[in-house]
Amino acid sequence: MNVMGFAVRGGIFRRMRCEVQNFLWVGASIALIVSLAPNVFAQGPASSFKGNDEMADALVREVIHNETESQLRDKSLWCYREQQQEDAKPSKTLQVCQTKDGELERLVALNGRELSLTQKQAEDERIQKLVNHPEQLRAKQKKEREDGEQERNLLATFPDAFHFECEHESGNLVTLRFRPNPGFRPSTRSTQVFHHMEGTLVVDAEQKRLVEINGRLTSEVKFLGGLLGHLDKDGTFCVKQQEVGEGHWDLELMSVQMNGKALFFKTITVLETKSLLDYTPLPRGATLQQAADFLMRDFDVHTASSLGK
Repeated sequence: MNVMGFAVRGGIFRRMRCEVQNFLWVGASIALIVSLAPNVFAQGPASSFKGNDEMADALVREVIHNETESQLRDKSLWCYREQQQEDAKPSKTLQVCQTKDGELERLVALNGRELSLTQKQAEDERIQKLVNHPEQLRAKQKKEREDGEQERNLLATFPDAFHFECEHESGNLVTLRFRPNPGFRPSTRSTQVFHHMEGTLVVDAEQKRLVEINGRLTSEVKFLGGLLGHLDKDGTFCVKQQEVGEGHWDLELMSVQMNGKALFFKTITVLETKSLLDYTPLPRGATLQQAADFLMRDFDVHTASSLGK
């Protein structure tokens, strides 16, 4: 999962990129994983969250547990439309289909303009080439599995790294403010960044789902004491997820804005926004060829009948 808005090359730059990406994973991975954990708060949200830090902490622990468990337990497949803007690059609209062998995506528009016939044909040829020679997709799928494990490890430390207090309640939705726990002792460089973060979580206290997270850097983040670079204070990220099908929650919006420097000279600007919509379920076990056929036709996100659903 690449949420970085800048490209770095070479060993030392790549290492710094990984350090920064670990921080961004904390926000982005929360919206990418869902859950089926036991329901401790079966009666739904209670007014006791307000002013009850222990209840707030317990709620966060259950929600985070739910979010991390789902990545391992949810095997459903989906097609969706993705709109993305990265730094000063042209905005893109993609159509994405998940399969048991990896994801296929098709570019359908640049800067809001539909592709030309020549560009569409080139996309179709690229997709069919991936289907016929899926080695690249397998390598990407392997990397995503490794990223997922790192995401779960980072997310598991979230309840210990912060203090939580209820800020607002509205029906099932509870807004919790989080701030660093001064007693938290990071075990890795990746988790050290938690000492520089604060923000809010919005959770569905009945379904135990995370609805939104907004985070902000409260101070400068230095990598190896600043030797490899830094991220400026006040960088932000926002992630939202929603229920897109019965029991399945998925990413709705991700926005990242970060600035800094690499090796004191190279300016870093991370401005990335993604919105995902029009989720359509696919049959369990959908193949690459089925997904490719779906994408290479005029993609209708309101039906998957052509895949035998």
